[in-house]
Amino acid sequence: MDSSVHAVSAQQQDRYSATAIGLHWAIALLIVCGFWLGWIMTDIPGITPTKLKYFSWHKWIGVTVFALAVIRVVWRVTHSAPADPPGMPAWQKGAAHLTHFLLYLLMLVIPISGYLYSSAAGLQVVYLGILPLPTIIGPDKALKVTLRLVHIYLNYTLLAFFVLHVLAALKHHFVDRDGLLGRMLPFLR
Repeated sequence: MDSSVHAVSAQQQDRYSATAIGLHWAIALLIVCGFWLGWIMTDIPGITPTKLKYFSWHKWIGVTVFALAVIRVVWRVTHSAPADPPGMPAWQKGAAHLTHFLLYLLMLVIPISGYLYSSAAGLQVVYLGILPLPTIIGPDKALKVTLRLVHIYLNYTLLAFFVLHVLAALKHHFVDRDGLLGRMLPFLR
């Protein structure tokens, strides 16, 4: 085998595919925007056109995150991740795998909790203002209160794991200098 082909093959194995990288950053950007909108819209008093617009955008982002997260999970199941950096302690590997699992789980569960919350509030989600999504549960005031809290707490849990994920990536880049961040940011190589 040609050594240049072998070098390219080995290089591709130590980083994520373009599809995985694209999904990672698209979902991350959407989650940041959705969280920001959620934060802003809930501070707007009363029911205003701006607040309603932000709620719609927030829901559209949630549906999009859910769809992309499903694609990402399928991609991850069918495409192996790069190996952990050599010399990485077992506890760090375990923490990284657990954190990734919980991030994937939250990317799926949070949009579902928001969708159910909207249904319990008697508000149908109309994706992009065009596609009405089915209402799974009917209006229920008590369930609405519970689902609102579940949605909020899950989002703050996601925020905590997001911060942990970013801090760990920065630690690997600046302290360990093991090239781990370059697997998702190829321009750092």
